[in-house]
Amino acid sequence: MTFFSTMRRSATTVLVCLLTLPALANEPGGLVTGSFADQPLELKVASELAGATIIGNYADAFLLATQTEGEQGPVDLELTINGELPAPDEMVLTITFARDVGRNWTGDQDSLTLTLEEFTPGDGIVTLKGTLMGQVSGGPSSETRPVTFSFDTLLEELD
Repeated sequence: MTFFSTMRRSATTVLVCLLTLPALANEPGGLVTGSFADQPLELKVASELAGATIIGNYADAFLLATQTEGEQGPVDLELTINGELPAPDEMVLTITFARDVGRNWTGDQDSLTLTLEEFTPGDGIVTLKGTLMGQVSGGPSSETRPVTFSFDTLLEELD
């Protein structure tokens, strides 16, 4: 085997990897980062449990994001958004800590403010970017806690 055939094989492998990058960039998933009270959270969006439908100016989106590591144990965040774009009027946020079974924290459009930076469909994928701030209630003593989350996600576009 000569030096040039080895280089050609390596160059072909690199080229194939580079050509697949745009396809991987358009896969559903993403990240939700922020805080629950004073606890920082970084949750990965489960691509198989996230999707969106946009019909005209009406949008319906949902996502489940999970953090499995950390001292809080597994944490799930569910977000549902419904309504007319650019400012959907319905949303529900639920945060579940696995170590506190049955003690969910929830908030909705009355206790949370949603700011959408982007909510656009394209090629079977919906880009959803924005921030969510406000208060959630729940826990063992029906308390209220502040939350701030930013999300940068790609959701599967549903029919």
